[in-house]
Amino acid sequence: MQVNEVVLGNVCSLGAMVADSISGRKKDPKEILTAQTISQVFWTAGSLILKGYSASVQNIIGILRNIASIRKINNRALEWTLILSGVVLGIAFNNRGLFGWLPIIANLEYSIAVFRFRDSEKNLKLCFLAGVILFMIYDFIILNYVGFVANIIVAISTLTSLKKGSGKSSQDL
Repeated sequence: MQVNEVVLGNVCSLGAMVADSISGRKKDPKEILTAQTISQVFWTAGSLILKGYSASVQNIIGILRNIASIRKINNRALEWTLILSGVVLGIAFNNRGLFGWLPIIANLEYSIAVFRFRDSEKNLKLCFLAGVILFMIYDFIILNYVGFVANIIVAISTLTSLKKGSGKSSQDL
């Protein structure tokens, strides 16, 4: 991989981080999802440039999922189609061997968690943390150092939140 590709891919990831930061400050769910959709466009571009195609597919599916949510399309069949599409297309476009499975597993695991643990902040955070760790490893492999560092920060933040004992509910494991 050429240095130009690594730099450009990481610049795209920096754009994604900025959009993610903006989404964290929004209060309106539609604005949050819009900012996260913009973020996923940047993450997609970065992973395409860095030749991390299985992650690109996960981000594209995430964009479609956000658009459906922004438009308030509440359809279980569509939700499961998008989740399964992420797995099938992620496998089809995997060019990183075993490491290419990391974003596929992360996206699948968290998507299922959203359905299963939607009322448990603690369990959602634990599942989110697992996905972040998988993406952190994947980002390092594809030379996405900005994404790697961002995921370290997110993991520490999530662990800190869990350690403070927030998120208890009757649904927790």
